[in-house]
Amino acid sequence: MSNFRTLYPRIRIQFIVLLITVVVLLFASFPVHASDRKVVLRVRPEYPPIAKRMKITGTVLLSVVVLPSGEVKAANFVMGEHVLLEAAQIAVQKWKYEPFDQETIEDVEIKFPADADSK
Repeated sequence: MSNFRTLYPRIRIQFIVLLITVVVLLFASFPVHASDRKVVLRVRPEYPPIAKRMKITGTVLLSVVVLPSGEVKAANFVMGEHVLLEAAQIAVQKWKYEPFDQETIEDVEIKFPADADSK
């Protein structure tokens, strides 16, 4: 029994160290939500002809996953007009962000027709 009492504090400390390590590794593997990351190349979306004919306007909100290099990995739909979604995603996939030390998630709003076809 006395052997257990001397061993228990060491096991507890090792367990706590292991738990902290696991938590740090888990959080390090997830993208950071960093809305301060600057866009260095922005491509304007094409206003879809069907949306133009139907006079559909509005904003598409995307959650954009950006690689450390600044290239867009994914542009996921959050909300907005579905007719405008594909045009917004195609344009944002071509965007380039400033490099960062890890993957980030950026919120992007694309307004139609204000962001499209305005020259």
